[in-house]
Amino acid sequence: MKTVLAILSAALLMQTAAAQDPVYDKNTDTSSPRKTVSLKKYGYNDPRLEKVTAIEVLPVQWDTTRLGFVQVGLANKKIEARPATSHRHFLQDYINNQYGTQLKPGGAHLLWAVKDLRINEKTFAMNERGYARLKADAYISADGQQYTLIAAFDTIVMRNGMEVTSRHDENIARVIHLLLKTSLDEGLPLLETTIASLPKEAVISSQLSALRMPILEDQFYMEGVYMSYEEFKANKPSITAFHAEKTKKEFSLYTLDDQNNKVPINNAWGFCTKAELYKIDNNNIVPLEKSGNGFIISKYLEDAQRRNKAIFMNAVFGGVTGAAIAAGATQVYLVRSVPYITKQQPEATALDMLTGELTL
Repeated sequence: MKTVLAILSAALLMQTAAAQDPVYDKNTDTSSPRKTVSLKKYGYNDPRLEKVTAIEVLPVQWDTTRLGFVQVGLANKKIEARPATSHRHFLQDYINNQYGTQLKPGGAHLLWAVKDLRINEKTFAMNERGYARLKADAYISADGQQYTLIAAFDTIVMRNGMEVTSRHDENIARVIHLLLKTSLDEGLPLLETTIASLPKEAVISSQLSALRMPILEDQFYMEGVYMSYEEFKANKPSITAFHAEKTKKEFSLYTLDDQNNKVPINNAWGFCTKAELYKIDNNNIVPLEKSGNGFIISKYLEDAQRRNKAIFMNAVFGGVTGAAIAAGATQVYLVRSVPYITKQQPEATALDMLTGELTL
């Protein structure tokens, strides 16, 4: 019964390119600075859209509050970037406006399960660079009932310049059009063949179930060391008794054997101590904060929202080890997991809930 209700709820959230958009009551809370991102109509089109009847968005983003963090002021302080409308309608409203008039009856149905949409910017020595990342599973259907997965899309677009803050909307439009192009390239030829498919309800159920994991739903975090992202998601650290130390060169974790000898813990994904979560990134300790169905690096959240207090204290372990945690809480991290961005990498602000790596 719960599954049926979840499917029905998700179906109600989905909008079709021909549907009437509901009125959204904008958030009037101005207690903290933020940038609002709006999308208008841009110069994107594709003649193949005459073979498409509908483009539907299933919003399954882990972060339902923000699009990421952008810079303001001479000190390049990071503030939240939020969509101008509810995340449930933000992309669908844009797609309706951008592509709706190009769609024709009797064509294919596209379904985009949008897992993540993030923007980011960073200042370098000679320029600024803006980023937009879109993750989505693209499906196609001949009848709007049975759908086939055609692409697992994950792309970052970039823009260089001296002022990129005002161009994030264009970056988003650009990466969405790349998703459209990929969907048409991969999907339209399949309609002329016999392909395996799933009912729309099964697609929705599968996408929603991916948001469910114990680390998000359990009441308490289990103390210990996570040796993999899978252990973190399951809230089941494989090493539950551990110690930490800090030398001049590095931070390390270890256990004790029966003779009380130190046994190093190598290649740990992260750990939990005193009900606080940390990811280990390049020998640095990154404090994480739950937000929505995911995790933000603690330093980017306002004090009122932050549960993890390590950013203000150095006594989680005490002494120099505690100082290492406090230092990690204020450090800037980069997104190093994207193979085609080896220079001028974006600043990491969150946890990629699909891979466990740091992301925009």
